[in-house]
Amino acid sequence: MANPKDVLVITTSPVDGLKIKQYLRPISAHIVAGTNLFSDFLASFSDVFGGRSQTYQKQLISLYNEAIERIKFSAYEIGANCIIGLRIDMDEISGKGKSMFMLTAIGTAVILEKEISAKHLDQTPEKFENVGLDRIDTLRKKKVIIKKAEAESLTLDDETWDFITSNQVDEIFPYILKKYSETLPNEQLSPAATKTFHKQLSNFIDGLPENKKKELLYTYIANETNEQLALKLCNIVNELNLLDLAKSFELLQKNEFNIQKRGLWTMTYDKPYYSKQDMSDFENIRKFIQTAFVERGTRATKKQLLSSKEKEVWTCECGKANNEIGAYCSSCNKDIYGFKTTETKPSVVDNYIQQKIELISELIK
Repeated sequence: MANPKDVLVITTSPVDGLKIKQYLRPISAHIVAGTNLFSDFLASFSDVFGGRSQTYQKQLISLYNEAIERIKFSAYEIGANCIIGLRIDMDEISGKGKSMFMLTAIGTAVILEKEISAKHLDQTPEKFENVGLDRIDTLRKKKVIIKKAEAESLTLDDETWDFITSNQVDEIFPYILKKYSETLPNEQLSPAATKTFHKQLSNFIDGLPENKKKELLYTYIANETNEQLALKLCNIVNELNLLDLAKSFELLQKNEFNIQKRGLWTMTYDKPYYSKQDMSDFENIRKFIQTAFVERGTRATKKQLLSSKEKEVWTCECGKANNEIGAYCSSCNKDIYGFKTTETKPSVVDNYIQQKIELISELIK
């Protein structure tokens, strides 16, 4: 089983056409989501039809899907390729006008005698013989939002964020980044506004399919010319545990030094799970880091005053001569390897990767 996404999840015990080789153990996934039921209703009566709220229906669907993804990861970690007897229970606890959903997914992790065939994991996009009015309205609103984003007239208010997040409107990602970049120069003056935008952007990305999350983030990290924005995108990779070793290695192999630095930053982040192959990949990445980041400044020697002894000095790539090899350039604040005091150094990343390899090896037989 190459990916947790390939774990088969069924609500029944028998598996049609496949034989269970080994029962492992019961597994579970738990999600706690806080909401404010009453304030939501009061704020948006138009969302309630026939006693039902479309917003809450979407939230419940999102929680259900997240629970399934989490229990797949749990099964994958112990070597299962199928979960049988899935049951999802949801409870709500309310008090002082606030409510909290507690959702628990329970099933039994098993190993099937043979790999799950394509017929059990049909990846064909959904096709409908009939389509409801809600789908038509959603598609209509999506097209309007995309058109406004293309015309740069879309307002990213709470309602728009809710819609594009719940409906995975990734087509407007470039526009979102443009609006985000406009908040960054004023981050110190208005940190709350930037923090709120960052949180909304992170939630938006987290709501996308797994492969789309990494594709968007790593593509823009590699191509973004705004260094501050690129760092924010790297932070989202960290926050959502979206480290992709292959994509990070591609960043390290770029010819542009700033992009290589971004690859280093991501190598200190985490994945939701690790495998034996990851340990091998980490070792290869370590070897690359140890040889790829060479001195960018130029060493030289200089005679000391009143002495025949020579002292080793260096000239930074910015052209500034510096007297101490281990010091940072007095002009651009970079060391001889081209790193500023606040930037992650190759040696630090190398030690971090080595430690991670050791930890993984203790847990993986």
